[in-house]
Amino acid sequence: MGLKNISYFRQNDSTRETIHILDYGYHQTTHGRHSTQKIVDHYVLHFIVSGKGTYTIHDTTYHLGLNDCFLLIPNVPLKYQSDPKEPWVYYWVGFSGSDALEFMRLCGLSYQTPTLHYEPITALTSYIQPMILPDTSNISDSYTALGTFYLLCSRLIAHGSTKPLSRKENYVYQAISLIQDSYYKDITVQNIADAVGLERTYLYRIFREIIGVSMQKYIAALRFKRACYFLESSDLSYSEIAYYSGYQSEQYFSMVFKQKAGCSPSAYRKQAKQEPPPQSL
Repeated sequence: MGLKNISYFRQNDSTRETIHILDYGYHQTTHGRHSTQKIVDHYVLHFIVSGKGTYTIHDTTYHLGLNDCFLLIPNVPLKYQSDPKEPWVYYWVGFSGSDALEFMRLCGLSYQTPTLHYEPITALTSYIQPMILPDTSNISDSYTALGTFYLLCSRLIAHGSTKPLSRKENYVYQAISLIQDSYYKDITVQNIADAVGLERTYLYRIFREIIGVSMQKYIAALRFKRACYFLESSDLSYSEIAYYSGYQSEQYFSMVFKQKAGCSPSAYRKQAKQEPPPQSL
């Protein structure tokens, strides 16, 4: 695994920030190591300070090194790997929220362009380094983490010229916003198309063109990752998890989960509870 330091941050539930900082981290990867993540449920922006490696998303592979940044995008299959001879070292910030997609677009990052080059990268990582030091985080630290994120974004926005959204992209990002707000409800592609104001087949086609997966798969991945989160970190009953994750019934949830995870929800929860919780280093 190599040296890996992570600081986790908790949110103030009494307020309604549109960006939530989950963690900041630093990783000295080992030679040729593959990423363990094949799909993520939040955004993760990486800043490479040495070494090189590859990042693959939507069947496109990017060869990255010093001064490069790459973005992990929620619910989209991906893979990243260190170079066998020159393994990369990078910092990262993990975040989510209703404005996360728009902030990344302003920074010049999206599903279609998930990488960028910024020199010197130390101008960005100097903001991150102090955020990895605390052993514990409180609400004050969380707001400091949020402020640091805005500083990072301001540097990236100033660095490049953000192109305005095309009409297709605007429709698709509207659809994604609706999905993220309503995936736990009984929503359909037709519901989303009606809300956006487009014909169903046209929205379906441009969504797949821009995001790389169908809306059904995007919604299914979002629900599955949410269910995993509840199984790992809550004591909700299986029927409650099914309801809050958008499944029609506990029985249907159990069937779909077993197909995707290869085990039952109860077995998944049992295994998750046996593993030690992550620690801030």
